[in-house]
Amino acid sequence: MTTEPRLAGVVTPMFSLRRENDHGIGDITALREWIDWAADAHVGFLQLLPINALGEDETPSPYSSISSVALEPLYLSLEPWALAGLSDPIKYEADVSRPWQEPSGPNLVDYPKVREWKYSVLRLIWFQFKTRTDNVELKKVFNQWVAEQDEWLEDFASFKILMHLFGTSTWWQWPEQDPTRCRKITEEYEEEKNFQRWLQWLCFRQWEFIQSYASERGVLLMGDIPIGVSMASSDVFFQRHLFDTNWCGGAPAEGNYAADPFTAKWGQNWGIPLYKWDIMSQDDFAWWRRRVRYTVKIFRMYRIDHILGFYRIYAFPWKPTDNDIFLNLTPQEAERITGGKLPGFKPHPDNELWQRQENLTHGDHYLRILLAAAPQAIVIGEDLGCVPDYVRPDLRQLNIAGFKIPHWEIKEDGNITLGNEYNPCSFAAYSTHDFETMIQTWNTAYNKIQRVKNIGIWNKGECLETNNKDHANLCREAQDAQRLLKWFADYSNMPDDLWQNYWNINIKTALFRALFNSKSDYAALLWTELFDINERLNTPGTVGGTNWRERMPFTAAEATKMPETDWLRVQIDASGRQAPQGEEAISALKSATQKALQDIPVQRPALETYLNNIYGM
Repeated sequence: MTTEPRLAGVVTPMFSLRRENDHGIGDITALREWIDWAADAHVGFLQLLPINALGEDETPSPYSSISSVALEPLYLSLEPWALAGLSDPIKYEADVSRPWQEPSGPNLVDYPKVREWKYSVLRLIWFQFKTRTDNVELKKVFNQWVAEQDEWLEDFASFKILMHLFGTSTWWQWPEQDPTRCRKITEEYEEEKNFQRWLQWLCFRQWEFIQSYASERGVLLMGDIPIGVSMASSDVFFQRHLFDTNWCGGAPAEGNYAADPFTAKWGQNWGIPLYKWDIMSQDDFAWWRRRVRYTVKIFRMYRIDHILGFYRIYAFPWKPTDNDIFLNLTPQEAERITGGKLPGFKPHPDNELWQRQENLTHGDHYLRILLAAAPQAIVIGEDLGCVPDYVRPDLRQLNIAGFKIPHWEIKEDGNITLGNEYNPCSFAAYSTHDFETMIQTWNTAYNKIQRVKNIGIWNKGECLETNNKDHANLCREAQDAQRLLKWFADYSNMPDDLWQNYWNINIKTALFRALFNSKSDYAALLWTELFDINERLNTPGTVGGTNWRERMPFTAAEATKMPETDWLRVQIDASGRQAPQGEEAISALKSATQKALQDIPVQRPALETYLNNIYGM
């Protein structure tokens, strides 16, 4: 009897992937090579982050896409095997400056350079595609695909034209904001619209091919559905009736844990509009069903970013561009500008019982809509942050695997929850793309302990009495740091002589061996953690810099020969998480699909019993 395998994965965003001649950003050919690497290393899934169409900022966030369906053309492979109708490899002139050269450096994506260069090549290929006389059948395939799409494709193609006509994607700054009149304007640009349609056709062809290839190799591709889309998106502009653009979704204030003062005081303002769920219900949530349906064309496994937002979401009554105005204001001063509105949870906070009940009922209902749209998919829920008590029990009931960040899973007695106590319906990881690296976390904590030792106010893990306030603060920081490292040590059964050191291979091995040995069905690490690269992928609450730009300094072929790959294979095999191959992989996928179909009812059940179990009603 075939059972669902426990899988280990690696977080490998598309922008990070590298191959020979990749033109400055990861592409489908690079992903193909990394799929081979993953299969050989016994990695069960590659987590890619969102791949939807990006804005044209210098550091565009994959979590603020300009379409809920359209894909990002920068990830297209410019190789003959991957491009329909291309017979010859793309040639490069010797004096052409490659996109990955200065000023971005070799290991950061330079989006403006890559975008300019890659689009110039794609336009040449488009001209070749439409003028050649020997690909009549291929043109028919393209035209048929276009005819099969609904309004998303026409809206997206029109939005791209309007972006360039008006010089920005922020449509509320356009001289014309009426969708009907804007559609009329774009009728004069049918050739450009066809180019945008063709790009999307290429994207879906390449991604659907790579999905099949990954399945053959026994590797799952894990996608990502962000809780929102960008305010500056084709969806919001053309379907404004579905969105509340007066509020912007985000996350509550983080206090001393924040990397910038606005996030510390007010929270993270992501700038995403809220959903008008009541309006969406009138066509049975067609927008959401389509979003999920197109996601699973490519991914058999996907993560719902900020799944807490389906229950209630923290919202701001101003756009992120106005954050600086409110940074130093008091709540009373802010209210005078906003007409009495302040950031807070929508539709309800969790203060009263009836509010929690309504939030639970709504979140459960919306998530069942998503699950019913693609019951065969494996769904992960990013449930981090301020988590209400009703969310995680509900996710387990829905068979959505929530996150387990070991050093955040602390019991009431102050001890860490061990991996063998985890519910199998969970996703274990020490960090996500929004975290600093484990190397940094560990060494920062250890340095705090070393600092008080050097001052002479620390003895056998305890602070010595001191009247110096600065020293007392340093001691408190050292005690917190020691508590964190001791949690890690207890979780991974490290002896004192091991964990009382700077980060090293033995600490790394103990930590990830414990993570992979946990009962969680899924466990993952970042590519930066695997290859000991102390660079973070994103710093929440900040824009620009190195966010979403970090690249691997090696190709998949080079990584195959690196000791870190052998190390990973050993850890996966020892934990029993080795991904099934060949016929076994196909059988396991069928089994998982059948289980999902049985476990996720299409109709929403009554929640009275469930509410009783949680609240004792």
